[in-house]
Amino acid sequence: MTHLPFDFSSTLEAFECPEPIEVYEKTGAYVNGYWTQTDGAKRTLYCILLNVDEETLEIVAQGRYVEAAFCIMFPEGRDTLYYTNQHNKSIQSKQSYAVIDGLEYVIKKNPETVKNAGFKSYYAIRFENSEDEKETTNA
Repeated sequence: MTHLPFDFSSTLEAFECPEPIEVYEKTGAYVNGYWTQTDGAKRTLYCILLNVDEETLEIVAQGRYVEAAFCIMFPEGRDTLYYTNQHNKSIQSKQSYAVIDGLEYVIKKNPETVKNAGFKSYYAIRFENSEDEKETTNA
């Protein structure tokens, strides 16, 4: 029989969270009828980056095309990342982003991580732009 809560800190220490990535938040608000976003300060987060298997990626992507994705893991208490929840309007309009290999990834929650694991785990996803978006962003 196992004892709860599980403690994965020794596993995370074995990895020593060697990968430094930049993370930051964007906040949004309506100003004079227009949606405006403000980028927060960038900071370095040392974490473990894992690939995401294709089955999980299909669920997390929610029908959108994905260029790349990672699972970000780090010890509890080291940092906090934020993700928007469109189904719960009481949550603040703050969204975390990660910069990995010079590319921006949006942070999504990892529902498989249990609260008593001693670490935090998120998905970093880079969605593929549609052809319409590519035409308007590559002027």
